[in-house]
Amino acid sequence: MIFVTDLGALLIGLFATVLAVMGLVAYRSGAIRLVGVLWELATFWPRAAHPLAPPCYVERAVPELTRRIGQLTADGNAVVLSGQSHGSVLAAATILQLPDHCRRRVALLTYGAPLGNRYRRFFPAYVSDEMLREVGSRLAWRWINLWRYTDAVGGPVFVPLVDGPDDPAARVDRRVRDPKGLLIPPTDTVPPPVQGHRFTPDDDFHDAIRELVGRLGRTGD
Repeated sequence: MIFVTDLGALLIGLFATVLAVMGLVAYRSGAIRLVGVLWELATFWPRAAHPLAPPCYVERAVPELTRRIGQLTADGNAVVLSGQSHGSVLAAATILQLPDHCRRRVALLTYGAPLGNRYRRFFPAYVSDEMLREVGSRLAWRWINLWRYTDAVGGPVFVPLVDGPDDPAARVDRRVRDPKGLLIPPTDTVPPPVQGHRFTPDDDFHDAIRELVGRLGRTGD
């Protein structure tokens, strides 16, 4: 009996160790991360497009975002809707669902966004230049998209699909440097890291937020 108890405890500990190792391997494996990206991409679309996958989460996420923004703007608040990576797709879909009186108090910040270089290419019937311009137009072009050359997923939304410097779409995409520099900062011991698809609030992010808040303040609503 003691042997069985000890064996059970050993197996439980071994199982926990295997789970930890598998989690570490999955985190570091590009192939495993690719599966996660494809899974998230599939579950964005209605279940008819992927009948073996879980229900489409966008059918719940977009209405919840719409209601939340409606509540905030009804209280007189201005809203900067921020979407990273696939969150930028949710944000764009949400903008198209907002009533006009809400949109007048909303601005959009996207970063690491696959809207232009991925969704427009793979789903042109749903995400096209016309659809993206409609998002910008409904916001009176209060939209900034931050992107990096080092980002394998995100990129510019409109470049080079613009009609010159006077096209409002030309002011949406903002390329940011990555890495921030090549020299070791005085307060560090290693050079700045290459962020790629990872985005953390930095000077570029905060500058974009301040600019969008300023634009909202000039709407006069």
